[in-house]
Amino acid sequence: MKSRLLQESLPGLSRSVPAISEHLKSLRCLMAVVTHGSAKRAAEAIFLSQPAVTRAVIELEQFCELPLFERFSRGMQPTVPGMGVSRRAVALFDHLKRGAAEALALTAPAKRRAALPERFASAVSPSALKALVAVAAAESESRAGLALGISQPAVHRALRSLEHLSGSVLFRRSVRGTRLTEPGEAMLRRVKLAFGEARAMESDIAAWRGDIRGRVVIGTLPLSVGLFLPQAVDAVRRLHPEVEITMVDGTYESLMTHLLHADIDVIVGALREPSAEVRQQVLFREPLAVIARPAHPCFERPSLSLVDLLEWEWIAPLPGTPASLALTCAFEAAGLAPPRDTLQANNAAVTRALVASTDRLAITSYGQALDGEGAVVRVPVALPGTTRSIGFAFRDIGEPSPDLLAVLDALREAASARALTP
Repeated sequence: MKSRLLQESLPGLSRSVPAISEHLKSLRCLMAVVTHGSAKRAAEAIFLSQPAVTRAVIELEQFCELPLFERFSRGMQPTVPGMGVSRRAVALFDHLKRGAAEALALTAPAKRRAALPERFASAVSPSALKALVAVAAAESESRAGLALGISQPAVHRALRSLEHLSGSVLFRRSVRGTRLTEPGEAMLRRVKLAFGEARAMESDIAAWRGDIRGRVVIGTLPLSVGLFLPQAVDAVRRLHPEVEITMVDGTYESLMTHLLHADIDVIVGALREPSAEVRQQVLFREPLAVIARPAHPCFERPSLSLVDLLEWEWIAPLPGTPASLALTCAFEAAGLAPPRDTLQANNAAVTRALVASTDRLAITSYGQALDGEGAVVRVPVALPGTTRSIGFAFRDIGEPSPDLLAVLDALREAASARALTP
């Protein structure tokens, strides 16, 4: 009989909307000035008055507390920060355009309305985008309104404006609340990625002012992360106290979904074959190890082998995970059936607590076994064929923000300091 101990800390994960996303109009004006070289020519290109464009750029410079352009008699030249903000803004609006196009492609022809993705990206309001994210999280216009500090009718109007601009049916309303349709889910992903670019833009701006700040969300995989991750996090906090770090755990599939939705920024743990949208780096390779409490009866044996360990109950990884497959292969390579009377868990803390307080055995990364601080210890039985690549994965979309780069650098340094097989 198998029991399952499953902890997922991601379903309710939500991220605050970056403040610079309130300045979409100013960002549109900035991109036009960078492209056309003057406020006058930019105004003609985006059908605004020259004073409106000039005012928008000045407001953005005041928000950034940085000069974004050098002014000359013949026009305007972007500064290094101005060019950087423009690159992020181009990526942001590209996500919005793609979101509208993907949503429209998924909408049944009979329900489509005439719409242009370019028009959506140039006209959508910050309040409408925030309403989409809030309703997706709350599944209720009323609860979304409470979260945003606005009325339910205001949320409803914002959602209607999104559907009108996109030409797609984004929401399904019922007595149970407001849920996203498939086109709505496609739109949501792109809006979150756009907000991810806005967060990166804010981190860039802080770095140009001489300060590394921001918020990085790290997804951690079970049976993968040893002491090097806490050491890296501590190093970042000591060097850059204005960088907030949140760590969440989950299965590879759930973490990857959240990574590709910009809910998290980096996954740390045992790597798999990446998708085209993901960049990853191997930090080291290590095998899995068997762990037990220090006073476990197995240590009374003069010698141990895998067959001996079948006498005790195990806490196994979840079925179908790489760790579970590796454990099965290790036993089968020795001509043995894998442990059958097992608990199943994907949470390292729960697994270690059960191992420390019972005679159950479990597997973990070699590094975690060494970092047991006496509560659990490694059982001296090798698990051949279980060596895995440990590292990190992040979105391969543009350049990582300064706050994320600080975390990645700290992970590299902490991993290289460990006496593990490269």
